[in-house]
Amino acid sequence: MSALLAATLVLAGDLAVPRSPLALRGATLIDGTGTRPNALLVISDGRIVLATEATPKALASLPAATEVIDASGKWIVPGFIDAHVHAESEEDLKTMLRWGVTSARLMAEDVAAARELAKTSRDRADIPEVFPAAPVFTTKGGWWDQGQPSDRNLNRFPATPREARASVRRAKALGAAEIKLMLDDMAWCRASKPSLPRVAPNIAKALLSEARAQKLRASVHAPNLAEAKEAIAGGATALAHGVLDLFDAKTIAVMKSRPVFYIPTMDIFEFLADTGPFVDSVLSDPRAAEGLPPETLARYRSAAYSDGYRQRYPNFENVQRRLPALRENLRALHAAGVPIALGTDMWAFPGLGVSIEMDLYVRAGLTPLDAIRAATQTAARSLGIEKDRGTLEPGKRADFLVLSADPVRDIRNVRAILQVYRNGRSG
Repeated sequence: MSALLAATLVLAGDLAVPRSPLALRGATLIDGTGTRPNALLVISDGRIVLATEATPKALASLPAATEVIDASGKWIVPGFIDAHVHAESEEDLKTMLRWGVTSARLMAEDVAAARELAKTSRDRADIPEVFPAAPVFTTKGGWWDQGQPSDRNLNRFPATPREARASVRRAKALGAAEIKLMLDDMAWCRASKPSLPRVAPNIAKALLSEARAQKLRASVHAPNLAEAKEAIAGGATALAHGVLDLFDAKTIAVMKSRPVFYIPTMDIFEFLADTGPFVDSVLSDPRAAEGLPPETLARYRSAAYSDGYRQRYPNFENVQRRLPALRENLRALHAAGVPIALGTDMWAFPGLGVSIEMDLYVRAGLTPLDAIRAATQTAARSLGIEKDRGTLEPGKRADFLVLSADPVRDIRNVRAILQVYRNGRSG
């Protein structure tokens, strides 16, 4: 996320204005806790106050001022939470909300700018609420020092453990709740280009241990198993990407017990493995294609677009070979009880990437309910906001989607969005 994005956001709608109670009756409610047909969902002042069966008695007990909407034949799911996303523009954020992303962990370079964006996003009706992971720590010349901005208030490129600890403390003082660490030389996708320098082990250890001491979450970019183990041993709270090598039983046990959230970002690996067919597969769904401007569609479908990624990331054959391990890791970690939080890291399809990612989870062997849970309940847990959102329960914020098709029958039906409610208000 650029500092300019945070600086240019403006207030668009006051979500704090009290509103009359709203009730949706007759829909099927689906969240991480299960499926509830013929439901009654009641919202007041942006909160869910009742989620029950739409019986005559329940309907008769509604306050007289309640606006009742007949949602029979529809499906309601919680608003999606993207646990790993970037945004290069305000339009990216607006697009995410249109595709049902009501909250997002936004990876950002500048802590102060990200904090201001997070504050502003709470009161806006047209973008998701933002939870920054900032700053993004790396080393000089490493991944995320390839033209990305520095933090104007602290050192994102500490050269000693002492500097690393000082930067983490400074980040907390500036309002950070989470940091991100790049622990990768990028050879897995860049070879035969030269590998990039990565953060030295002693500096990575200092960053993670200081984050733990300061009670900050720490997401780590570590697609290779050796670096993933290093991150887990150092105290990472989440692996921000899928891991390309098969996990061993001991590492899985540690991830479950702590826990360490696993954010597979399957879509990015599939995208880099074979960009053209991946894009064609996404756009074969008319709902996906209709959600993009004509000029964007033409660019995505052009040979120049996919060829550009093969030139930028020429080790695509290695990524292709590793896809089975990525899928097996997802199945094994899920089966073992490691929390799977959905994140996309998807720049090509902001917002839409969530449904792409869920479809890949189901193709890998998870159920549609598992995929929905990853995008809602577990993603909320990974951000420490599970008491406020992620399921359709009384007391929680009224972030939800109304769908015209059943996502349990076909997970891609999460694209059949009729309305997006954020804090009880539909745009």
